[in-house]
Amino acid sequence: MARKAYSGQEREQVREALLTTALQCIMDRGLIHSSIEVLCGKVGISKSFFYTFFSSKEELVLEALRYQQPKLLQYARQLMEDPALSWREGVRTFLETCAYGEKKGIAVLSIEEEQEIYRCLSQESFQTFREDQTKLFRELLMIFGLPAGSVEPRLFGNLALSMMMTYKAIPNTMPFLFPEVAEDMVEFQITALLNELLRIKEKTDRGNEDVQR
Repeated sequence: MARKAYSGQEREQVREALLTTALQCIMDRGLIHSSIEVLCGKVGISKSFFYTFFSSKEELVLEALRYQQPKLLQYARQLMEDPALSWREGVRTFLETCAYGEKKGIAVLSIEEEQEIYRCLSQESFQTFREDQTKLFRELLMIFGLPAGSVEPRLFGNLALSMMMTYKAIPNTMPFLFPEVAEDMVEFQITALLNELLRIKEKTDRGNEDVQR
């Protein structure tokens, strides 16, 4: 049987379908059990055709997470520009949306998924993705009105991601934590993070006002 010849537009549609399928697998907590064959089956392509886009499932996942980043930035901007929301309400909504991941349509890797992907990545791919993550958190902080240098983006990333991943890990991966207060834990962590970000923002704003006088 002759292979189908894909146009450039069709190839882009297939690539996007692979990215969105990978993100959906993360949200459904099924990434570990989704082989390349399974992903290809969901998209309706052959395994050999998959390799014309990505060298491995792990590279697909990294690219899928990058594909999600503009969506996150745009969502943050919309919240910050919403006149009905205070600064605190906007940032809280963003953090809650990410923390509850699959419930809100945001893909957050589990601890097991991170370990599986890291084991199979080259150091070059890992470092490139780490730089992309740092840039994402830096841009988010700027959208939240926290200029470069006021908050370490990697620290903000660690605090936000650890909160999201811990919530996702309860109870299966972290059975000794208490699932009945998992959401209370998230709300406590978000409030603590908000308080510190607001303190830094107010300090920065006061410094800017003093310079302008």
